Amino acid sequence: MTHGEKLAIAQTALISGDTTKAEELYQDVLRGDASNLYALDGLGVLRCQNGQPAKGVEFFLEALHQLELSNSKNSDSLHSQAVLQFHLGLAYRTLGLNHEAVNAFCKSRTLDPNNTDLILNLGQLYFELDQAENAISCFKNLTALQPDNASAWLTLGYIYTIRNQNADAIPALTEAVKIDPASPDACFFLAESLRKEERFEESIPYYQRLFPVGMEWSQAIHGCGQSLLALGDLENGWDAMEFRLAANFGTWERHLLPNWNGNSDNNCPENDHEQKTVLAYSEEGIAAEIMFASCLPDLINRVGHCVIECESSLHSLFRRSFPRATVVPLTTDTVDLNKNCWKLSLDEQIAFGSLPRYFRRQSEDFPIRKTYLVPDRERITKWSNRLSEIGGVTKIGVLWQGSWTAESELQTALPMFELRNLMLRHQTDAAWICLQHGSKQKEIELYRRNVSLQVHLYPEVFQYDLDEIAGLIAALDLVVTPPGYAANLAGALGTKTWLILPEKADWRWNLNRKNHCENHNENHSENHYENCLWYPTVRVYRQAIGQTWSELFATVGTDLEKFLTTHRPPEESIPVTLAFPEQNKQTIRFRRTA
Repeated sequence: MTHGEKLAIAQTALISGDTTKAEELYQDVLRGDASNLYALDGLGVLRCQNGQPAKGVEFFLEALHQLELSNSKNSDSLHSQAVLQFHLGLAYRTLGLNHEAVNAFCKSRTLDPNNTDLILNLGQLYFELDQAENAISCFKNLTALQPDNASAWLTLGYIYTIRNQNADAIPALTEAVKIDPASPDACFFLAESLRKEERFEESIPYYQRLFPVGMEWSQAIHGCGQSLLALGDLENGWDAMEFRLAANFGTWERHLLPNWNGNSDNNCPENDHEQKTVLAYSEEGIAAEIMFASCLPDLINRVGHCVIECESSLHSLFRRSFPRATVVPLTTDTVDLNKNCWKLSLDEQIAFGSLPRYFRRQSEDFPIRKTYLVPDRERITKWSNRLSEIGGVTKIGVLWQGSWTAESELQTALPMFELRNLMLRHQTDAAWICLQHGSKQKEIELYRRNVSLQVHLYPEVFQYDLDEIAGLIAALDLVVTPPGYAANLAGALGTKTWLILPEKADWRWNLNRKNHCENHNENHSENHYENCLWYPTVRVYRQAIGQTWSELFATVGTDLEKFLTTHRPPEESIPVTLAFPEQNKQTIRFRRTA
């Protein structure tokens, strides 16, 4: 039997899983030809399959060494080199030597650029190494070579989605769904990308494909809820949002209590709910607590007694604002029916984010009251006196980086360059009060030194208890901010607030987004902003489709000039004596703006 015949039989045995026979034949070939590339490669593959990738590397390197010694450049040797480098890359990857694997794969790809298995493995490796651009390039190449490969299109789309490149993800994921309409991953990621691009109506059918397996894809129903809310369908939207409880978003249902269901339990006596003590518990952090706390007065009026669990920083503010409720600080302990750290008797519970489901089912349910949080009067007086030391100019609080459980940091940040220019243009007729805290505050220090930007800093306001900053915000004339806890706090306190949003904002600000889009052009000549359903005193400036930040801030600047004109302090009548010749000496009165 010739070496060629032995190698052919060994290859068949290897593919069929008869590793013993393959091993014997490969070794037999090497005894007669120690530099046989096919036998060395076959033994390397066998070692990798048997869980000995390091031994496999030795065989692949030996084969490549023999190939180098032969100095052959014919097509067969180039093909062999490509195969060996590919197999070497796979062995390195198994060993966790990723950079060595990338090097081997790239050498193989240079020799065999259309090897789809190689491109797939290289693309996956680039993705694991956070080299997204290289991964995208590989999967683009793979889809060009295999246009019917649904998995390749799906992976390409997925990489785009996690990079928030949703506009690029949509075509790739659309192809994946066309090829494999039953793929739940392709449907879900396509729906998510469409929603994040604010193509809400288009996203809903893809979410709905996953409804038959809703509990397995509860995040799809949750995402569909966001689209429904944006389209103004608050009833179905809030109902769908309840599936977040099963989607592992946030810290849901920490407490071992029955869920309050809006008193719709037909098994209960008609007025039984009036005697129940219901716990409203914290979910997503300070900003969400403040926003959904607008529903707490409704809950307090509906149940026998309400216990409100909130972040410790909100404790004193909530106690003052909701005196009919018992307010307790957030705890990490589980609340049992018979024992809890507060020593309170509790009957049922409801998450803050579930309150709108019962109390905000249509836009008319949002109350017109300007405030529902009550700041401390002494702190307001203190900060009013502190701010009066600046002079008789309009006092404007400002932030540029918000904080929220948003899907992207871009949804909570303002371009510092544009904001700086806005403040520079209005340094004489406005006093800018920094409400930014933490490490981001250093950015304003840089601008203060380099461009003489006048911003007033009060570090003592940033305490863990938000009562202090609530007092400062309540003493301001205006707050200019991205979304975050300060925007919600200012709105809840009834302070005039200008909320600046990107074109694609977090879902909580998207309620009735469709109505905004339909009426935007119609009302654009009159108003450059939207009203906010959550807070009557909040004016929303949102980027229009394709609008730059510079264009949006130009609009904000124009409106700010009008605002400052109408909010200038009253003029004083000040006597001024002018010296004339003695016979004409007289006192005349001039008017001066303080």
